[in-house]
Amino acid sequence: MTKKILLFAFILLPLLNFAQQINRTDELGNKQGVWEKSHTNGRLKYSGTFKDNYPIGEMKRYHENGNLKAELFFTSEGQNAKAILYNESAGLIAKGNFMQSKKDSVWVYFDKDANIRASETFDHGIKNGESIYYFKNGNPAETLAFKNGKRHGIWKRFFENGKTYLEANYISGNLDGITQSYFPNGVIEFSGTYKNNRRNGKWDFYSEKGELLFNIEYKNGIAGNQDELDSIQQKKLEDMEKQKDHLVDPEKFVDDPDSYLRSQMR
Repeated sequence: MTKKILLFAFILLPLLNFAQQINRTDELGNKQGVWEKSHTNGRLKYSGTFKDNYPIGEMKRYHENGNLKAELFFTSEGQNAKAILYNESAGLIAKGNFMQSKKDSVWVYFDKDANIRASETFDHGIKNGESIYYFKNGNPAETLAFKNGKRHGIWKRFFENGKTYLEANYISGNLDGITQSYFPNGVIEFSGTYKNNRRNGKWDFYSEKGELLFNIEYKNGIAGNQDELDSIQQKKLEDMEKQKDHLVDPEKFVDDPDSYLRSQMR
């Protein structure tokens, strides 16, 4: 009997010691060492190591179904982290960096087949630099640049075969400069100019053969000969007006990028 008790104690003591070593705080109340937390269903929520209340090294977070949600690799006293994010089915959805809990530098987003479908550039949580969205075949669907969170620079949209669908320019969040839309055969469909986010000056409209059909003169977004603008061209311009202020939500985009991109080509 004594031998059995000693054997049981020999097995139990290391477990008790380990239990005392996790979720530990020091005399100042700072987290130290290994910490684990669970969801309300009892499954592990996260596991990581802390030093003086800051996460260090690798931390793993889990969905309520038990699948891995995120792998985080902390540096700089927990201020910065490299992140790999997963959906509830354990599929890869994004990679990037956090700086003080805000997205920083280049973030890459994936679809359910692990194809890269988007990349965005951040500076302390604010979009700053180039953003690119991709078709499933790997060709760019849209490219645009940001400066301090606002669209600034060339904006392009493409057909799936790589040919340009739309080209415009932004200055501090407003369309400004020449805008052109193309038919699938590469011929210009219409061409005109924006000034301070409003159509301005002469806009020319063409057939798929490149023949000039008509033009419309705009002043501060108002057409002087609006009655000549047929319903098809009007809808295309209205759609572009709606799109110009639309920012992609990466989470929704990655959930179903093909549907999103198809909707932008209408």
